[in-house]
Amino acid sequence: MIRNNKQPTLSRSSPKSSKRGCLCKNGRTYSTECCDGSLAAQGIGNITKASITRYYTVTNCSGGTKHIHTHDLNLIVGNVYYLVFVHHNHTDCYTITATRASGNFEITSATAHNNCVACQAANG
Repeated sequence: MIRNNKQPTLSRSSPKSSKRGCLCKNGRTYSTECCDGSLAAQGIGNITKASITRYYTVTNCSGGTKHIHTHDLNLIVGNVYYLVFVHHNHTDCYTITATRASGNFEITSATAHNNCVACQAANG
């Protein structure tokens, strides 16, 4: 005869009183209410997306070069974008001229345009 009233094996890695869900005893669902610190109540782990940082050299359509970085924006070298900068109250049209290993200015959004003239006309 098998007894089910044994104390669960405790685990250091399973969450207890966590915001993350844990595997419930039925083995099919996850819930924060099932987080009892036991080995069987495995946490589901991090469910947020990891951000990808990319670095570029950009040339302003009016002249001047900057080194930028983006989070989760994949810009194409050779294309023209209207770039919105974080914390610099600056937006303008830029050509992505190269990828690089670092960049000072953070970009929050980029709108693609066919060329500098079209970008400046749409955002002037």
